[in-house]
Amino acid sequence: MPPPELSDDLVGEFLLRLPPDDPACLLRASLACKRWRRILADPAFRRRHRELHPAPSVVGFLRIVKGDPPYASRFVPNSPASNLPPARDLPGWLPYDCRHGRALFLTTSPGPGTELTYDLVVWDPLTNEQHCLPRLSPSPPPKFEDRLFNAAVLCAAAAEGCDHHHCHGGPFLVAFVWSRSTGLYRPRVTSACVYSSETGVWSEPTSVQHLGMHLDMSPCPAALVGDTLYFRCNWTHAFEFQLGARRLSIVDGPPPSLCQSFVISFMSMGDGELRSMDVEDEPSLCLRLWSRETAPYSDGVARWTRGRAIELETLLPDGALPISRVPLAPARRIPSVILLGFAEGTDVIFVGTQTRGHRGAVYMVQLNAGRARKVFDKCTLVIPYTSFCIPVTDVASTSEGAREGVSSA
Repeated sequence: MPPPELSDDLVGEFLLRLPPDDPACLLRASLACKRWRRILADPAFRRRHRELHPAPSVVGFLRIVKGDPPYASRFVPNSPASNLPPARDLPGWLPYDCRHGRALFLTTSPGPGTELTYDLVVWDPLTNEQHCLPRLSPSPPPKFEDRLFNAAVLCAAAAEGCDHHHCHGGPFLVAFVWSRSTGLYRPRVTSACVYSSETGVWSEPTSVQHLGMHLDMSPCPAALVGDTLYFRCNWTHAFEFQLGARRLSIVDGPPPSLCQSFVISFMSMGDGELRSMDVEDEPSLCLRLWSRETAPYSDGVARWTRGRAIELETLLPDGALPISRVPLAPARRIPSVILLGFAEGTDVIFVGTQTRGHRGAVYMVQLNAGRARKVFDKCTLVIPYTSFCIPVTDVASTSEGAREGVSSA
C-alpha cells in the first residue's frame, strides 16, 4: 500500500524551515504542485513564517569594484541558485546605505567644464526601480569632493514602528549629513536634513558646532535604532540624528583607552540598543562587542558596557587568518581583521582579513550560530541587502498554471 499522504499542516511545517536567506527555495517549492502552491499562498502560512523568521534575510550584497569611472558598485545575490537578478555592475555608483529593501548611492555625471555633478539615487535591486533625488540647495552647499558627508535610506514609517514586512516599494526617507569648516582655528559645523519621497522635497537643515571631529571620509552605513540614526565620525564618536525631533548631536563611543582599533564600528542588531564592535589583537584575535545602555535608577545618561568576545581563531575557517600581524604602535595596531559591514536587525556581520600591503578575503559571520563562510576573495566594503520579500506564486495560480510573483511575507 502507498504511504499515507502528509497533512497540509505537516507540509507547511516542512516548508517553513526552508532557508530564509534563499527566497528561491520557496519559489521552487511553489512550482512543485498545486497543493504546495495553495499552502504557500495561504495567509496563515505567511503569518507563521513571520513568527518563525522575525529578522530579515540577507538576500544579496553590494560591494565596490574597480570600474570606469574609477569605481563601480556590484550587486551579488547571496545564493547563486536564487531567483534574484544575477550579479550586476553599476558604473559610477558609490553605495552608501541599504535598508528596508532599498539601496542608496551617490552617482556622478559630467558637469560644466571639468566639474562633476553629484546625485543621490535610491534603487530597488528586486524590481530595478530607481528614484533620483532632487539636489540639495542649502547655503553653503555641501562639498562632495571633500567626502565629509554620509547618507542613509529607510522606510518612511520606521519611526511609527513599521515591521517592514509589507512596506516594500512604499514611501521612504533619506537622511543626509555633512561636515564643513567655518575657517582656520574655528569650530566645524555638521548639518543634517531629510528627504521625503511623499513630499518630494528636502527639509530645512539642522546643525551642531564642534571641534576636531568630522564625518568618516569612507563610505560607512549608519546604524538605525528606533527613529535615531548614528553616523560614524573620526576616532570613536558618532553623530546622533533624531529623525522625529530633527535634532543632531554628538555621542561618545566606547572609552578609547579600552579599545585597540583605530576605528570603532557602530551597529544595530534589532534589539533596540546601539552597539559597537572593536577588533582586539591581544591576548588573542577576537571581536569585542559593546552595548550602549541606560541603567535603571541612573541619571539618564547612557554608558557603554563591555560585552562578549568572539574568538576569530576558532570561528573563521582554517587558514583564513594571516600568519603575521601588522604592528603600528605599542598601544594601537592595524588589526589583521577588519569589520566591513553588518546586516541591520540581524546577527550577521562581515569581516575581512589583511596583512601589510595585501587584502585578504571577506567572510560572512553569524554571531549567534557561530558560523562563518567566505563570500568574496578580496577584501572590500560590503553592504548587505536584506528583505522580507518571499517569491511565491499568486493565490490565483493554485488553480491555473504556475505564475511567478514577489510577495511580502
